[in-house]
Amino acid sequence: MAYYRPPRRGNLLGTIIGVIIVISVLGSLLGALLPFLVMGAIGYGVYYLATRQSRLDKVNTAQRLQDLKDTIQQADRQVKLLDAYLDDKDYTQYSVVARQLLPKIQDIQSEAGALKDKMDLNIYKRVTRKAIQVEEDIKLQLEKLDIIPSTAPASDEEKDILKRAPELNQVYTNIQRDHAAIIDKIEGMDNKAELTALHQANMHRFEDILAGYLKIKESPKDFYNAEERLSQAKAALEKFDLDLDETLRQLNESDLKDFDVSLRMMNAKHKDYAQDTDASDIY
Repeated sequence: MAYYRPPRRGNLLGTIIGVIIVISVLGSLLGALLPFLVMGAIGYGVYYLATRQSRLDKVNTAQRLQDLKDTIQQADRQVKLLDAYLDDKDYTQYSVVARQLLPKIQDIQSEAGALKDKMDLNIYKRVTRKAIQVEEDIKLQLEKLDIIPSTAPASDEEKDILKRAPELNQVYTNIQRDHAAIIDKIEGMDNKAELTALHQANMHRFEDILAGYLKIKESPKDFYNAEERLSQAKAALEKFDLDLDETLRQLNESDLKDFDVSLRMMNAKHKDYAQDTDASDIY
């Protein structure tokens, strides 16, 4: 017949004591190891961040090198296009594409310089040498076409003029450049509003003459005395260019008032000093 047998209290007590001892030992070990675990975790975190930044830098550098390669290939295609325009004597399109290509050439030189340490030295030298040669060739050709070389892409209006009246490109470019310089000079003057109004009135007259010239040039048979009026308009635009040059000189001279005063005073001082020296000479 089966009967209930109570558990031995001695065994249960021993088990509890053993568990307590194990927990105590583990706690002591954990306390001793905790600083090392924390230091290890911090070290791993620093290593991960450092290597992660290094990996990101490598990826970024690889992307920049690829972008530079793509830009060089685009520039090569545009150079071939320029050669084709010259062969066809399509100087209008040559000017437009050349103005687009010049800033790209400068970007290639700048980026190649920034990535010099990441590139093969021979490749870097070949890229920069080619970029300099292309830039010089384009600028020389633009000068032969009486077009002022500029690293700024041609505006839509300038492209239109290059297409419809290339003979006005130089005078148009000169006027726009002087216009920007005059506006910049006027900005800091006391009578800014008055000077701006006068200058803008002159610019409106310039735009009226330019617009009329382009209309007559596009369809001369539809206007009376077309050739004579075109000649008069071109002469008026060239005269306006010279007038703006004179205006800019006058504005520049106004910046030199203090310079002139100081120069006169210094010259007078030197003159007085020379006279005093002569008077004290016993011979």
